[in-house]
Amino acid sequence: MIHVYDPTWRDAVAAFLLQQRSFAELNGQAPETFRDENVADFETEETVSLVFEDGDVIAVADLLKQHPVDGSLWLGLFVVDERLHGTGIATRLYEQLEQTYMRPFQTVFRLGVLPHNERARRFWERQGYVYEKDSITARGDHVHVLKKVIS
Repeated sequence: MIHVYDPTWRDAVAAFLLQQRSFAELNGQAPETFRDENVADFETEETVSLVFEDGDVIAVADLLKQHPVDGSLWLGLFVVDERLHGTGIATRLYEQLEQTYMRPFQTVFRLGVLPHNERARRFWERQGYVYEKDSITARGDHVHVLKKVIS
């Protein structure tokens, strides 16, 4: 089930993010820094933050529905519990996310993938995303911007 994040989810999301050590490491962050930064992002007004749960939190996502520069929807974060990687659940969760929270609002989606995260890039390419350009995030990280256009 997908829930829109509100403060009642704070502790569960913080605990979930703290367990995602591989993702934090890919971002060059300590797990605590990764947790704190993303919980803070979830509590801003500019994005729609989502919690996927199946008894426990199994994934989180953060959407910017209309980017101020390019007007497209940006998927700023999509983290599936690393214990579930390779099970196909990430694909099913992404499909639900796209159908319910993305397609009703936009026809162009973008996201950034760290260049050394080949597994993530392959995942997103299987979801229909293609390389658009290189960019630098607000944190100063180099990313490959991937784009998906819905006709």
